[in-house]
Amino acid sequence: MSTLYKQPRPGHYRVQEGVHLVSQDGSVLAVCDYPLRIVRLHPMAANLLTLCSEEHTCEQLTQATNMPIKRIEALCDQLRWKGLLEAGPPLPPPTWPFVSIVIPSYNRAKELQRCLSSLFVLDYPVVCLEIIVVDDASTDETSSLLQQLEQEAATHGLAMCVVRHEKQQGVGISRNSGAEVAQYDLIAYLDSDCVASPSWLRELVPVFQDTRIGAVGGMIRAYDRKTLLGRYEDVRSSLYMGARSQQVSLKGPITYLPTANMVVRRTIWQELAGFAPMTQGEDVDFCRRLLMTEAKMNYISQGVVYHDYRTTLDAFLSIRAAYASAEAALLKRHPTERRILLMPPEQAIFAVSLIGGAWGVIWLLLRSVWYGFQSSAFAIAFLPLLLALLLILFGTFNRLRKVKVYGSAIKLPIVIKATLRGYLAYTYHLSRHLTRYYTLPLFVVSIYFAPHSVWYFDWGRLCALET
Repeated sequence: MSTLYKQPRPGHYRVQEGVHLVSQDGSVLAVCDYPLRIVRLHPMAANLLTLCSEEHTCEQLTQATNMPIKRIEALCDQLRWKGLLEAGPPLPPPTWPFVSIVIPSYNRAKELQRCLSSLFVLDYPVVCLEIIVVDDASTDETSSLLQQLEQEAATHGLAMCVVRHEKQQGVGISRNSGAEVAQYDLIAYLDSDCVASPSWLRELVPVFQDTRIGAVGGMIRAYDRKTLLGRYEDVRSSLYMGARSQQVSLKGPITYLPTANMVVRRTIWQELAGFAPMTQGEDVDFCRRLLMTEAKMNYISQGVVYHDYRTTLDAFLSIRAAYASAEAALLKRHPTERRILLMPPEQAIFAVSLIGGAWGVIWLLLRSVWYGFQSSAFAIAFLPLLLALLLILFGTFNRLRKVKVYGSAIKLPIVIKATLRGYLAYTYHLSRHLTRYYTLPLFVVSIYFAPHSVWYFDWGRLCALET
């Protein structure tokens, strides 16, 4: 009987789910299901992981190992970001630090009111907060609305100020305008079309007890999950960073944090001279420059805010086009970060076989409506899918062979699952890369082939009638 996942308690560490310890020739190996890998452990790390089969705090681990607590904390931190340990939420600081919340807004009066209303009920000491709204020359009722909201903020004991631009300057400069008047050492960025959960800052701010952290971001979920596009954006948007806390790194898998939910040290913002004057992609640029410093950046799968995505088809496509427009500007600023499509033979052949086979079967199903079912044609169409299946078996065999080199026994279903997951992940990556960067050339090619396809369709029908 399966049980629901339960996060470790605050300040506690536990072996990551899917990690198994295996003894081999006097040493200990950590076998990880996701991603499938084997890590040979130092005796100290092996002892720590063994103890953490049940939840322990650093203080408890210190007593059990007689190691200095600073060494234990550093080791637990390393094992956590290597995916071997999982950590509960950090313990709250002795005193809550002061935070300046910066919200840029342009012609979003309704969304801004909803956003600010969520901040009025935050589970955070109001004396430690200030709210700064940057009105980027809005032409709707934002100005009059803010006058009312300033009074409402005062009734909640919250300090709130408004910065107004005479001319629209874009979101990057708006974020800088807010930070320039901020009084406090932590600057929390939130978009005006977002709604903060009550525990938003209470879950993110404790991370800054680690003085190496320059910025931290929390989870972003969809505000409206009733529509199909809303449910898609909830877990497939570029703002959704996943359900697992990770370190942000230029090498990935998470390379940036969205400013729709980000808390930054003011000193880091000053060191980087703020955000670039960009309308889209300013958060990607900022994070890349931050990661080139000695500061660290973490993504925490807590501190949730809810983003009001555009869930009509035209708005959905429009925002995707806007995101794509930032690629050229980012490439100019960071030429070494250009997108390169890697094509490892095994995974690439699988992806082509799967995609080609699937389209071939769909084509024959449509064709059979016109000419009737032809078993020989379907047999040929299924050949690419058969090749994909053979590749899964080949990849599984290869991984089992590598595992045996270490003398570790890993169950066959785990290896098959890891192989299939890796192949399908690459197929998704390939499809996403092609549609994102080569949609226009593919569209031009489709225009050329479309008439030929129609001719083939009609020619086949004519032959069928003659016979």
